[in-house]
Formats: sequence, C-alpha cells, structure tokens
Amino acid sequence: MLLVGSQVYLNMDMIGVSEHLSVIDIFQNLKHHEYGFLATVMLLLVFFTPVLFMSMYMYVHIALYRQHYLPGTNLCARHMIRLRPWLMVDVFFVATLVALVKIAAVSDFTVGPAFGFVFVYALFLIHMGINIHPHWLFYQLSQLQPDAQPLCISQHKPNTLYCTRCLHAQNHTDNECDVCGAFLYHRIPNSIQKSLALLITAMILFIPANTFIMMSTDSLLSSAQSNIFDGVLILWKEKDHLVAVIVFIASILIPVVKILMLMILLYSARFQLLLPPKVLNKMYHFVEFIGRWSMIDIFVIILLMAVYRTNIASVTPGMASVYFTLVIFATMLSAEVLDLRLIWDRYHQQQRAKKHASHRP
Repeated sequence: MLLVGSQVYLNMDMIGVSEHLSVIDIFQNLKHHEYGFLATVMLLLVFFTPVLFMSMYMYVHIALYRQHYLPGTNLCARHMIRLRPWLMVDVFFVATLVALVKIAAVSDFTVGPAFGFVFVYALFLIHMGINIHPHWLFYQLSQLQPDAQPLCISQHKPNTLYCTRCLHAQNHTDNECDVCGAFLYHRIPNSIQKSLALLITAMILFIPANTFIMMSTDSLLSSAQSNIFDGVLILWKEKDHLVAVIVFIASILIPVVKILMLMILLYSARFQLLLPPKVLNKMYHFVEFIGRWSMIDIFVIILLMAVYRTNIASVTPGMASVYFTLVIFATMLSAEVLDLRLIWDRYHQQQRAKKHASHRP
C-alpha cells in the first residue's frame, strides 16, 4: 500500500499542461475542495479497510502457521470476514479504466508505476478474500485453544443453537459462541425490520440521487450539469458506447435490481415465498456480490475531478454523488442484516401447512 500511495498513478498532458497524479493526490484534491464526505469514503474503502483487512489476515494466519493461539485471533477472524464486501480496490481500478476511456478523448495520458501496483494489490485482495473459508477457518482456530474439543458441525442435536459464523453447535441457552465469539441468536432480532428500514432509506435516497446534479463540467467553451441519466445519454451521443453501458449498469441497473431483489427477499421472509428457497438463496448472494460495484460511478467522478482541475477544464461532483453513495451503503447493509434462515423458516412453515391441509378429511 505504501508503494501505491507514494508512486505516480497517472501522468496527464492536456494542451501543454502536464500533471502527475498519485492516489494520495486524488484524496487530497477532494479534501482541498471541501468534498469531505467523498474523501472519507475513498480513504475508508481504498486505503483503511484493505490495510485493516490485510493486517487481520496476516495476524490470523500467523497463528495458524505457528499452531499457537494468539490473543484476539477469533475477533480478528470474525471482523476480517465481515470486511470482505467493503474491499473496493478492484472497483477503484475498474473505475480508473472507465475514466481513462473518457480522458483519452480530450488529453494524452500515461500510467505510472502505482497503476500496476493497484492492479496487483487488487488481485492480491481478491485472492485473499476468495481463499477465506469461514467454517474451516474457525474450526482450525478452535483447535488451537488449550481446552479445544472435537467439533461436529453437521450432526443435529435437540436444544442446539448453531452459530451463523462458524456453524459450531452449542446449547440453546448460551449467548456467545465458544469458537468464534459471535453472539448467538435463534434468529437475528428484528432482522426483517432492520433490513426493511435500510431498504426504505435507500429507496428514498435513490430519488435525489437520480434527480440532483451528479457532475458539473466547465471548460473555456461551455459549461454543463448532468444527473445520472443525462450523463448516460451524453456519453451515448458522444459515441462512448462502452462507457455509457458501464455507467448505466453500475449507476441505474444494479441499484434498481438490488432494491427489487431485496423487496422479493423481504416479502418472502415475512409473508410468502415468491420463489423456491434455493433460488432466493442464490438471489441473496447475488445481491451481496453486485452491491459494491455501483461505486464505479462515484470513483469515476472522483478521478475526473482530480484530472480536470485547471482553468482550461474542471469537473466537480454534485450533491447526487453523496446521495448515491448512501444508497449503495444502505442496500449493502440491508442485505447484511437480513437473516437468510428466515427464508427457510417460511419454507418449512408453508410445507407443514400443505401437509396439514392434505390430511384434512
């Protein structure tokens, strides 16, 4: 990460004006122009969260390698797993590629050493995230503790409560998992209410996110302001079809699909299954996967602002960028707090009702 921050990310040359940008410069540019919210978002998602994730990853795997339990290892493992959806270095890199397609039309550029470092860093984080298997990890960590007992996570026993993090079976009266330290619930309290509240928040914020100004551009020849949909139309008319499609998918299609899928999941968990439970399970994990990719549009605007900040041309984010970021976070959290076991509870309840109805004379 030190190499990413200290080296040049992009070299720009526009009408004789040259500039060398590092990732730190992009962050400082946001802070200098008083876009504190976007600066904080970038700092957390591109710097702080990945560094924290890697630190915990190394700490946990040092314990596994040495076969010696270290203080707080379970806590680190639990938070490390929860941080995975918030690692957005790969999203930032893809956003850079999208921004460069737009930049290439009006200026010359070359990539610096940090561009390659970000690519490798993103691949490294993806590799680490994919290779974390929570159930196996917590099983291995449990065996490092002095009072370790053989664990069985597949055999069902009466009066048993299974941890949602590591699947360790414990007495239903326990409040905390002996293996990973997570709180134990028969079902997460008020899961549907919390998820619905966040989803409604996202739906409300989605209105200003799409109607307010997302980006303002100023040059010697013209000035323009655009919301998300206007931006897609402008890109399409300017023959930037690839960029237009990417922005449309990331900024319009994905948020709408997430909201609709979460509505289906919540309705199925609360009232009646609209689809088979296995399909709903896949839908849930799909929502988890695509949630963060909507940040592409926000990162593109941040990059364009860092590049175009001269008297010749400038780009500034609008209020819609703040609302849109909040929409992304609200939908991600809505999926995270939803207890997927409620879907299966509803399924078994409906199956029992059908069985009972079939036995009626």
